Amino acid sequence: LLQKEICLEDFEVLKVIGKGAFGKVVLAQKKDNLTYYAIKMLKKKQIVDSNMVEKTLAEKTILQKMQHPFLVGLEYAFQTDTKLYFVLEFMPGGELFTHLRREGRFNEARAKFYAVCIILGLGFLHDNSYVYRDLKMENVLLDKAGYAVITDFGFAKLLRQNEQTKTFCGTPDYVAPEILNNSGHDRMADWWSLGILIYEMIYGQTTFYSDNLQIMYSSIKT
Repeated sequence: LLQKEICLEDFEVLKVIGKGAFGKVVLAQKKDNLTYYAIKMLKKKQIVDSNMVEKTLAEKTILQKMQHPFLVGLEYAFQTDTKLYFVLEFMPGGELFTHLRREGRFNEARAKFYAVCIILGLGFLHDNSYVYRDLKMENVLLDKAGYAVITDFGFAKLLRQNEQTKTFCGTPDYVAPEILNNSGHDRMADWWSLGILIYEMIYGQTTFYSDNLQIMYSSIKT
């Protein structure tokens, strides 16, 4: 028998757990096995209007291909005339950002534990010729056992060893100087962002933080 294609009717949508520029993320439970998932719902028109089709397709490819304990996995993908749906593993621990804001800072042992998870996830991406380019607190989730897992691959790019790219992307606090200088960057930019994130876990704010974006960029460059 042919298995019927999966669709939104196969899930009970419970609540919105995140909102972004192109749609939202909802918590849903699959009706046949009662498993919880996070469903990323993306509006096709906004993706097309923002010239993000290539990036969205790249994200789907990475989610499908990259199976690793510290990378959020894609379970299903489907679409309607107006929307794309990515059904992802649900991470009940929420964003690392939320925990840090509540607690102020982490002790060194805890920061080291999360850092090791992230290093293994990034290393796996790099070994498979992808650069991630958007490491930040909000893109690290905690699974049910408390391990740190990387999510959101919208800025990831296939980049082979010894290749560079010049696209400006990332989040200001975490962006590497070579990205700001537009001198070409590679996977080393991810390790810079990891350094900023480790500092933030221990001290409670990013390394070069300033309310003035230009002052922060100047500090990063120097």
